[in-house]
Amino acid sequence: MNLGSKRILVTGGTGGVGLALSEALTALGATVVTCGRTAGGPHAVRADLAVPGEAARVVAESVERLGGLDVVVANAGVQYRTPLTLGPDPEVLACARQEIEVNLASVVELAAAAWPHLTAAAAPGGGAGAAFLAVTSGLAYAPKQSAPVYCATKAGVHILLESLRHQARTTSPGVRVQEVVLPLVDTAMTAGREGPARKIGPARAAEAIVRGMARERPVVAVGASRALLALLRVAPAAGRRILRDG
Repeated sequence: MNLGSKRILVTGGTGGVGLALSEALTALGATVVTCGRTAGGPHAVRADLAVPGEAARVVAESVERLGGLDVVVANAGVQYRTPLTLGPDPEVLACARQEIEVNLASVVELAAAAWPHLTAAAAPGGGAGAAFLAVTSGLAYAPKQSAPVYCATKAGVHILLESLRHQARTTSPGVRVQEVVLPLVDTAMTAGREGPARKIGPARAAEAIVRGMARERPVVAVGASRALLALLRVAPAAGRRILRDG
């Protein structure tokens, strides 16, 4: 895929990996619109993806600004500690609901809203190389104990993408579906959190994502995630133990 001429929406693109990815794609010549709760500037849409309907609105505004959409990257995400075995704490449950809405429900809504535009971009006369990407984590494959809802939402996105890939083969074969599996990245969300693998910087993560987008890989495993996925294939119990407390 030649990313230089693409019209791209990156959710959660005002900080962390999303910002680094937006900057990397812009440097290649792509036209990028981002969104975030504190978004500002001509290429950013202010939106709270925890609110139903916001993802569809972001797509509509992006299409209006860009004149269409070639690529969508569902990158926005939140993570909280959710100790569900200690009783129905209202604050914990509110955090859990936000994780479900931002990490999973908004991706569903984003895909449904964006797909007609991606299909049009991939159709004859409408260009080539349309794609829908979503960011998951090694925790989608092996959960940790402290964030069960986050892990469940990322696992849900992993399965969602696999199913979308099946649907796209039938209804819109010109639209590629890709999963980005990130390791621990040094962002505001992971502040104070460490694990068996060292954190990588957002710029390094963005570089790997861009390479995976260009090579059209169905699964773009970044950094330590590559080793984790390989370990889970040959020794799943060991891989799960590594992430359980990490």
